[in-house]
Amino acid sequence: MPSDDNLKREIIPVTEPNPSHPAANSQAEYEHLLSYFKYLVTLTSRVLGVAIAIGAYLFHSNMQEVREDAKQEATGVATAEAKAGVVEAFNEKNINAMILSAAQQKIGTITDKLIEQQLASKLAPVQQRIVLIGQISECDMRMRLGFRLGLDDLNQLIKRTNDPDVVRFGRSTLAITSEDYDTRSQEGEKRVGLTGLPMMQKVAAAVGRPTAPSNLHDVVQIIDHDGELNFVGLAFLTFRDLSGEHVKMFDFDSIHSWCSQNQGKC
Repeated sequence: MPSDDNLKREIIPVTEPNPSHPAANSQAEYEHLLSYFKYLVTLTSRVLGVAIAIGAYLFHSNMQEVREDAKQEATGVATAEAKAGVVEAFNEKNINAMILSAAQQKIGTITDKLIEQQLASKLAPVQQRIVLIGQISECDMRMRLGFRLGLDDLNQLIKRTNDPDVVRFGRSTLAITSEDYDTRSQEGEKRVGLTGLPMMQKVAAAVGRPTAPSNLHDVVQIIDHDGELNFVGLAFLTFRDLSGEHVKMFDFDSIHSWCSQNQGKC
C-alpha cells in the first residue's frame, strides 16, 4: 500500500508557477487545491475506517461483558428460585418437623442409654453392697439357730469382700453374735452349776452324743470341726478353763496360735 506522501504526490502533482502566464497560474492553483481536497477526503475516510473498526471492537467486547453479566444474573436468579422451591417443599411436607422429631428421638434414645450406663456403673457397687449385707444377715440368722455353717460363711464373706462398709458390718455382726453366744453359754453353766469338761460331758449325754470330750485335745477338735454351734460355744469356755487363755468366742486364729505354741497339750 502506498504511503501518505506517495499518495499525496500521486494526487497532487507539483506544478511550478509561470509568471508570464497568469491564467495558466490560476488554473494550476485550482487544480492543486482540488487535488489537496481529494487527499483530505481520502485521509479522512481512512481515519473514519480505523475509528469504525475500533468502535466495532469495543462494541463487541462490551456486548460480551453484557452477555456474561446477564448469564450470571440469570444463573443467580435460577439458583435462588431453586432454593426457594426446596424450602417451600420442605415446609409443605413438614419435612423440617419430621427431621427435628427424628433427631429428638435419636438423641433421646442415646441420652437414655448414657444415663442408664452411668446409673448402672454408679449403682453396681450399691447393689453388690446390698446383696452382701443381706448375705451377712442371713449368716447371722443361721448362727443364732445353732448352725456352724452360718459362722463359716460369715467369715468367708468378711475375708473376700473389698467393700470397707461391708467388712465393718460383717465384723460387727460377728462380734455381736459371738458375745451373745458367750453370754448364753455362761448363763447355761450357771443354771446347771457345772463348768469346763463336766458341763460338756453332761450336755453330750443329754443330747445323745456317742462320745464326750475328755481332754483339751478333744475340746480343740470340737472347736475346729463340730457342726453344732452351741456345743462349739461351750468348747470355747472349756478351752479357757483348761488352757488358762482367755480367747474371744469364735476366735479360731487365737486357738490355733496357742496350740502351735503348746502342741503337746492340743
